[in-house]
Amino acid sequence: MDTQPPGSSGRADDGPEADLYSVLGVPAEADLQQIRRAYRRRVRDSHPDRGGSAAQFQRVRHAFEVLGDDESRSAYDRSLRRRSAGGGGDDDEDDRTGWGGYGRGTFTAGTRGSSAGAERTGGHRPSGAAHLPPVYVPDLSEPEPLSLTLTSQRVHGDLSPAGLGGLFSGGPSRRAQRSVEMVDRLVLSELPAARLFHDVSLAAPEVDRRGRPRVSRSAPRAELVLVCGDAIVVAAVVEVPAATASWDGRTLRAAGRAMTVPDVVDQARTLRATLTRRLAEAGREVALSIHGQVFLVSPDGSPMSPVVETLGSGTATPQATARAAKSVVAALAASERANHIDRHLLAALRDQLVRPDDA
Repeated sequence: MDTQPPGSSGRADDGPEADLYSVLGVPAEADLQQIRRAYRRRVRDSHPDRGGSAAQFQRVRHAFEVLGDDESRSAYDRSLRRRSAGGGGDDDEDDRTGWGGYGRGTFTAGTRGSSAGAERTGGHRPSGAAHLPPVYVPDLSEPEPLSLTLTSQRVHGDLSPAGLGGLFSGGPSRRAQRSVEMVDRLVLSELPAARLFHDVSLAAPEVDRRGRPRVSRSAPRAELVLVCGDAIVVAAVVEVPAATASWDGRTLRAAGRAMTVPDVVDQARTLRATLTRRLAEAGREVALSIHGQVFLVSPDGSPMSPVVETLGSGTATPQATARAAKSVVAALAASERANHIDRHLLAALRDQLVRPDDA
Protein backbone atom coordinates (compact mmCIF):
# COMPACT_ATOMS: atom_id res chain seq x y z
CA MET A 1 0.00 0.00 0.00
CA ASP A 2 1.28 3.49 -0.87
CA THR A 3 2.26 5.72 2.01
CA GLN A 4 0.49 9.04 1.63
CA PRO A 5 1.57 12.44 2.89
CA PRO A 6 -0.60 13.89 5.64
CA GLY A 7 -4.08 14.43 4.27
CA SER A 8 -3.38 12.70 0.93
CA SER A 9 -5.72 9.95 -0.17
CA GLY A 10 -4.31 9.44 -3.65
CA ARG A 11 -7.70 10.48 -5.05
CA ALA A 12 -8.22 13.68 -6.98
CA ASP A 13 -9.31 16.46 -4.63
CA ASP A 14 -9.20 20.05 -5.82
CA GLY A 15 -10.58 21.72 -2.70
CA PRO A 16 -8.65 24.76 -1.48
CA GLU A 17 -7.22 22.88 1.53
CA ALA A 18 -6.19 19.75 -0.42
CA ASP A 19 -2.52 18.83 -0.48
CA LEU A 20 -0.90 18.98 -3.89
CA TYR A 21 -0.72 15.22 -4.37
CA SER A 22 -4.47 14.99 -3.84
CA VAL A 23 -5.05 17.84 -6.31
CA LEU A 24 -3.45 15.68 -9.01
CA GLY A 25 -4.87 12.44 -7.60
CA VAL A 26 -1.50 10.69 -7.21
CA PRO A 27 0.22 9.01 -4.25
CA ALA A 28 3.20 10.60 -2.56
CA GLU A 29 5.51 8.02 -4.14
CA ALA A 30 4.43 8.84 -7.69
CA ASP A 31 7.29 9.25 -10.12
CA LEU A 32 7.60 12.15 -12.52
CA GLN A 33 5.93 10.27 -15.38
CA GLN A 34 2.90 9.49 -13.20
CA ILE A 35 2.71 13.11 -12.11
CA ARG A 36 2.91 14.33 -15.71
CA ARG A 37 0.16 11.94 -16.85
CA ALA A 38 -2.08 12.94 -13.95
CA TYR A 39 -1.43 16.61 -14.63
CA ARG A 40 -2.35 16.34 -18.30
CA ARG A 41 -5.58 14.58 -17.40
CA ARG A 42 -6.52 16.92 -14.56
CA VAL A 43 -5.62 20.15 -16.36
CA ARG A 44 -7.81 19.08 -19.28
CA ASP A 45 -10.76 18.11 -17.06
CA SER A 46 -10.54 21.24 -14.89
CA HIS A 47 -10.29 23.72 -17.77
CA PRO A 48 -13.18 26.23 -17.73
CA ASP A 49 -13.97 25.37 -21.35
CA ARG A 50 -14.63 21.76 -20.30
CA GLY A 51 -16.87 22.49 -17.32
CA GLY A 52 -14.20 23.19 -14.73
CA SER A 53 -13.51 26.49 -13.00
CA ALA A 54 -10.63 28.95 -13.16
CA ALA A 55 -9.82 28.22 -9.51
CA GLN A 56 -9.69 24.45 -10.10
CA PHE A 57 -7.58 24.92 -13.23
CA GLN A 58 -5.11 27.15 -11.40
CA ARG A 59 -4.82 24.74 -8.44
CA VAL A 60 -3.88 21.96 -10.85
CA ARG A 61 -1.32 24.21 -12.58
CA HIS A 62 0.14 25.17 -9.20
CA ALA A 63 0.33 21.54 -8.07
CA PHE A 64 2.32 20.57 -11.15
CA GLU A 65 4.63 23.60 -10.83
CA VAL A 66 5.64 22.32 -7.39
CA LEU A 67 5.53 18.53 -7.83
CA GLY A 68 6.99 18.55 -11.36
CA ASP A 69 10.28 20.04 -10.15
CA ASP A 70 12.63 17.95 -7.96
CA GLU A 71 13.81 20.84 -5.76
CA SER A 72 10.41 22.41 -5.15
CA ARG A 73 8.85 18.96 -4.60
CA SER A 74 11.46 18.14 -1.95
CA ALA A 75 10.81 21.45 -0.20
CA TYR A 76 7.05 20.81 -0.33
CA ASP A 77 7.46 17.29 1.10
CA ARG A 78 9.48 18.72 3.97
CA SER A 79 6.73 21.24 4.67
CA LEU A 80 4.19 18.39 4.80
CA ARG A 81 6.35 16.48 7.28
CA ARG A 82 6.72 19.56 9.49
CA ARG A 83 2.98 20.15 9.37
CA SER A 84 2.33 16.51 10.30
CA ALA A 85 4.78 16.79 13.20
CA GLY A 86 3.02 19.85 14.57
CA GLY A 87 4.55 22.66 12.57
CA GLY A 88 8.17 22.35 13.68
CA GLY A 89 10.32 25.15 15.05
CA ASP A 90 12.34 27.83 13.31
CA ASP A 91 15.67 26.26 14.13
CA ASP A 92 15.65 23.73 11.30
CA GLU A 93 16.44 26.30 8.65
CA ASP A 94 18.34 23.90 6.39
CA ASP A 95 15.10 22.20 5.34
CA ARG A 96 13.44 25.35 4.15
CA THR A 97 15.60 26.19 1.18
CA GLY A 98 17.73 23.18 0.40
CA TRP A 99 20.81 25.43 0.68
CA GLY A 100 21.58 24.99 4.36
CA GLY A 101 19.73 27.93 5.85
CA TYR A 102 19.02 31.54 5.10
CA GLY A 103 21.50 34.14 3.98
CA ARG A 104 22.72 37.22 5.73
CA GLY A 105 22.98 40.83 4.73
CA THR A 106 19.79 41.44 2.76
CA PHE A 107 18.54 45.02 2.96
CA THR A 108 15.08 45.46 4.42
CA ALA A 109 13.06 48.66 4.55
CA GLY A 110 10.08 49.41 6.75
CA THR A 111 6.79 48.80 5.00
CA ARG A 112 5.44 52.28 5.67
CA GLY A 113 8.01 54.05 3.56
CA SER A 114 9.96 55.73 6.37
CA SER A 115 13.64 56.11 5.65
CA ALA A 116 14.19 55.51 9.36
CA GLY A 117 12.81 52.03 8.86
CA ALA A 118 15.70 50.90 6.65
CA GLU A 119 18.11 48.49 8.31
CA ARG A 120 20.58 45.72 7.74
CA THR A 121 19.13 42.49 9.03
CA GLY A 122 20.94 39.40 10.22
CA GLY A 123 18.49 37.17 8.36
CA HIS A 124 14.78 36.60 7.85
CA ARG A 125 12.49 34.16 9.61
CA PRO A 126 10.18 32.27 7.26
CA SER A 127 6.49 32.86 7.86
CA GLY A 128 5.55 29.29 6.95
CA ALA A 129 3.10 30.52 4.31
CA ALA A 130 5.26 29.96 1.22
CA HIS A 131 4.06 26.40 0.54
CA LEU A 132 0.46 26.79 1.57
CA PRO A 133 -2.15 26.57 -1.22
CA PRO A 134 -2.07 29.75 -3.32
CA VAL A 135 -4.52 32.53 -2.60
CA TYR A 136 -5.39 34.78 -5.54
CA VAL A 137 -6.36 38.40 -5.02
CA PRO A 138 -8.85 38.94 -6.54
CA ASP A 139 -10.16 35.40 -6.98
CA LEU A 140 -9.61 33.77 -10.35
CA SER A 141 -13.33 33.90 -11.05
CA GLU A 142 -12.72 37.60 -11.76
CA PRO A 143 -11.32 38.18 -15.29
CA GLU A 144 -9.61 41.42 -14.27
CA PRO A 145 -7.07 42.84 -13.66
CA LEU A 146 -4.94 40.07 -15.21
CA SER A 147 -5.81 37.07 -17.36
CA LEU A 148 -5.48 33.52 -16.07
CA THR A 149 -2.57 32.91 -18.45
CA LEU A 150 -0.60 35.93 -17.28
CA THR A 151 -1.42 35.25 -13.63
CA SER A 152 0.10 31.76 -14.03
CA GLN A 153 3.17 33.00 -15.92
CA ARG A 154 6.27 32.90 -13.70
CA VAL A 155 8.67 35.03 -15.76
CA HIS A 156 7.58 38.29 -17.40
CA GLY A 157 9.43 40.42 -19.93
CA ASP A 158 10.71 39.96 -23.47
CA LEU A 159 13.90 37.88 -23.44
CA SER A 160 14.21 37.49 -27.19
CA PRO A 161 17.34 38.85 -28.89
CA ALA A 162 15.26 41.52 -30.61
CA GLY A 163 13.62 42.56 -27.38
CA LEU A 164 16.95 42.71 -25.52
CA GLY A 165 18.91 44.63 -28.12
CA GLY A 166 20.94 47.40 -26.52
CA LEU A 167 20.15 46.50 -22.90
CA PHE A 168 23.60 45.08 -22.12
CA SER A 169 26.90 45.28 -23.93
CA GLY A 170 28.45 42.05 -25.17
CA GLY A 171 25.96 39.26 -25.84
CA PRO A 172 22.92 40.95 -24.28
CA SER A 173 20.49 38.16 -25.02
CA ARG A 174 22.70 35.38 -23.64
CA ARG A 175 23.62 37.31 -20.51
CA ALA A 176 20.03 38.29 -19.70
CA GLN A 177 18.74 34.78 -20.35
CA ARG A 178 21.41 33.28 -18.11
CA SER A 179 20.49 35.70 -15.34
CA VAL A 180 16.79 34.93 -15.58
CA GLU A 181 17.38 31.17 -15.78
CA MET A 182 19.61 31.33 -12.71
CA VAL A 183 17.03 33.21 -10.62
CA ASP A 184 14.25 30.96 -11.91
CA ARG A 185 16.18 27.85 -10.86
CA LEU A 186 17.39 29.08 -7.47
CA VAL A 187 14.51 31.26 -6.30
CA LEU A 188 11.26 30.64 -8.17
CA SER A 189 11.56 26.86 -7.75
CA GLU A 190 11.53 27.40 -3.97
CA LEU A 191 8.54 29.74 -3.89
CA PRO A 192 5.53 28.68 -5.99
CA ALA A 193 3.78 32.05 -5.61
CA ALA A 194 6.84 34.10 -6.61
CA ARG A 195 7.02 35.87 -9.96
CA LEU A 196 10.00 37.40 -11.79
CA PHE A 197 9.91 40.54 -13.93
CA HIS A 198 12.81 41.41 -16.22
CA ASP A 199 13.73 45.03 -17.07
CA VAL A 200 11.21 47.07 -15.09
CA SER A 201 10.81 50.84 -15.28
CA LEU A 202 10.97 52.52 -11.89
CA ALA A 203 8.66 55.27 -13.12
CA ALA A 204 4.95 54.99 -13.77
CA PRO A 205 4.02 54.40 -17.42
CA GLU A 206 2.52 57.16 -19.51
CA VAL A 207 -0.78 56.66 -21.30
CA ASP A 208 -0.77 57.01 -25.07
CA ARG A 209 -3.57 58.43 -27.21
CA ARG A 210 -5.26 55.04 -27.33
CA GLY A 211 -5.29 54.77 -23.54
CA ARG A 212 -2.54 52.13 -23.41
CA PRO A 213 0.34 52.29 -20.92
CA ARG A 214 3.69 53.14 -22.48
CA VAL A 215 7.05 53.04 -20.70
CA SER A 216 9.77 55.50 -21.62
CA ARG A 217 12.98 53.76 -22.68
CA SER A 218 14.94 56.55 -20.99
CA ALA A 219 13.30 56.02 -17.57
CA PRO A 220 15.44 54.56 -14.76
CA ARG A 221 14.93 50.84 -14.47
CA ALA A 222 15.65 47.70 -12.48
CA GLU A 223 17.22 44.64 -14.11
CA LEU A 224 15.25 42.06 -12.09
CA VAL A 225 12.23 42.40 -9.81
CA LEU A 226 10.86 39.48 -7.80
CA VAL A 227 7.52 39.61 -6.02
CA CYS A 228 5.99 37.16 -3.56
CA GLY A 229 2.95 38.19 -1.56
CA ASP A 230 3.64 41.73 -0.37
CA ALA A 231 7.44 41.40 -0.55
CA ILE A 232 9.51 42.76 -3.43
CA VAL A 233 13.19 42.16 -4.17
CA VAL A 234 15.05 44.30 -6.70
CA ALA A 235 18.09 42.38 -7.94
CA ALA A 236 20.96 42.78 -10.37
CA VAL A 237 23.60 40.43 -11.73
CA VAL A 238 27.23 41.60 -11.95
CA GLU A 239 30.00 39.61 -13.61
CA VAL A 240 33.23 39.69 -11.58
CA PRO A 241 36.55 38.88 -13.32
CA ALA A 242 38.06 37.12 -10.29
CA ALA A 243 37.36 34.46 -7.66
CA THR A 244 37.65 36.99 -4.81
CA ALA A 245 36.34 40.49 -4.27
CA SER A 246 36.01 43.08 -1.51
CA TRP A 247 33.11 45.31 -0.52
CA ASP A 248 33.50 48.38 1.69
CA GLY A 249 29.81 49.25 1.81
CA ARG A 250 30.00 51.44 -1.28
CA THR A 251 32.53 50.03 -3.75
CA LEU A 252 33.13 46.53 -5.05
CA ARG A 253 36.74 45.76 -5.97
CA ALA A 254 38.00 42.75 -7.90
CA ALA A 255 41.12 42.04 -9.94
CA GLY A 256 42.62 45.32 -8.77
CA ARG A 257 39.88 47.61 -10.00
CA ALA A 258 36.67 49.17 -8.78
CA MET A 259 33.47 47.87 -10.32
CA THR A 260 30.12 49.54 -10.84
CA VAL A 261 27.37 47.96 -8.74
CA PRO A 262 23.75 49.06 -9.24
CA ASP A 263 22.17 50.69 -6.18
CA VAL A 264 19.42 48.12 -5.83
CA VAL A 265 18.38 49.56 -2.47
CA ASP A 266 17.61 52.95 -3.98
CA GLN A 267 15.89 51.26 -6.93
CA ALA A 268 13.72 49.27 -4.51
CA ARG A 269 12.69 52.43 -2.66
CA THR A 270 11.78 54.18 -5.90
CA LEU A 271 9.83 51.19 -7.22
CA ARG A 272 7.87 50.84 -3.99
CA ALA A 273 6.91 54.50 -4.05
CA THR A 274 5.73 54.23 -7.66
CA LEU A 275 3.72 51.04 -7.11
CA THR A 276 2.17 52.29 -3.87
CA ARG A 277 1.06 55.50 -5.55
CA ARG A 278 -0.34 53.75 -8.62
CA LEU A 279 -2.26 51.16 -6.63
CA ALA A 280 -3.63 53.85 -4.30
CA GLU A 281 -4.91 55.76 -7.33
CA ALA A 282 -6.75 52.57 -8.28
CA GLY A 283 -8.29 52.36 -4.81
CA ARG A 284 -5.92 49.73 -3.34
CA GLU A 285 -3.86 50.39 -0.22
CA VAL A 286 -0.76 48.22 0.04
CA ALA A 287 2.13 47.91 2.49
CA LEU A 288 5.07 46.50 0.53
CA SER A 289 8.30 45.30 2.12
CA ILE A 290 11.30 45.90 -0.10
CA HIS A 291 14.71 44.34 -0.38
CA GLY A 292 17.73 44.62 -2.64
CA GLN A 293 20.32 42.04 -3.63
CA VAL A 294 23.24 41.91 -6.08
CA PHE A 295 24.22 38.51 -7.49
CA LEU A 296 27.91 38.13 -8.32
CA VAL A 297 29.03 35.72 -11.04
CA SER A 298 32.69 34.77 -11.43
CA PRO A 299 34.57 33.23 -14.40
CA ASP A 300 34.84 29.78 -12.79
CA GLY A 301 31.06 29.44 -12.76
CA SER A 302 30.96 28.23 -9.15
CA PRO A 303 27.78 29.30 -7.28
CA MET A 304 29.95 29.95 -4.21
CA SER A 305 32.36 32.23 -6.06
CA PRO A 306 33.52 34.96 -5.80
CA VAL A 307 34.29 35.03 -2.11
CA VAL A 308 33.49 38.55 -0.91
CA GLU A 309 35.49 40.17 1.89
CA THR A 310 33.34 42.75 3.69
CA LEU A 311 35.46 45.70 4.81
CA GLY A 312 32.76 48.09 6.02
CA SER A 313 29.11 48.46 6.83
CA GLY A 314 26.52 48.98 4.16
CA THR A 315 23.31 47.64 2.74
CA ALA A 316 22.60 44.92 0.21
CA THR A 317 26.04 43.32 0.34
CA PRO A 318 26.82 41.80 -3.09
CA GLN A 319 27.13 38.04 -2.77
CA ALA A 320 28.01 34.99 -4.83
CA THR A 321 25.10 33.32 -6.58
CA ALA A 322 24.25 30.69 -3.96
CA ARG A 323 24.41 33.09 -1.01
CA ALA A 324 22.51 35.79 -2.85
CA ALA A 325 19.77 33.31 -3.74
CA LYS A 326 19.45 32.23 -0.10
CA SER A 327 19.06 35.84 0.94
CA VAL A 328 16.38 36.49 -1.68
CA VAL A 329 14.40 33.36 -0.83
CA ALA A 330 14.57 34.26 2.86
CA ALA A 331 13.36 37.81 2.23
CA LEU A 332 10.42 36.67 0.12
CA ALA A 333 9.48 33.72 2.36
CA ALA A 334 9.36 35.99 5.42
CA SER A 335 6.12 37.55 4.19
CA GLU A 336 2.99 36.39 6.00
CA ARG A 337 1.37 36.52 2.57
CA ALA A 338 4.04 34.48 0.81
CA ASN A 339 1.36 32.25 -0.73
CA HIS A 340 -0.71 35.20 -1.97
CA ILE A 341 -0.66 36.16 -5.63
CA ASP A 342 -1.79 39.77 -5.88
CA ARG A 343 -3.06 40.13 -9.42
CA HIS A 344 -3.33 43.92 -9.08
CA LEU A 345 0.35 44.12 -8.15
CA LEU A 346 1.35 41.78 -11.01
CA ALA A 347 -0.69 43.85 -13.47
CA ALA A 348 0.98 47.07 -12.25
CA LEU A 349 4.44 45.54 -12.70
CA ARG A 350 3.55 44.30 -16.19
CA ASP A 351 2.55 47.85 -17.10
CA GLN A 352 6.07 48.94 -16.11
CA LEU A 353 7.93 46.36 -18.22
CA VAL A 354 10.30 48.18 -20.57
CA ARG A 355 10.05 45.27 -23.01
CA PRO A 356 6.73 43.45 -22.54
CA ASP A 357 6.47 39.89 -23.75
CA ASP A 358 3.78 38.87 -26.22
CA ALA A 359 1.79 36.71 -23.79
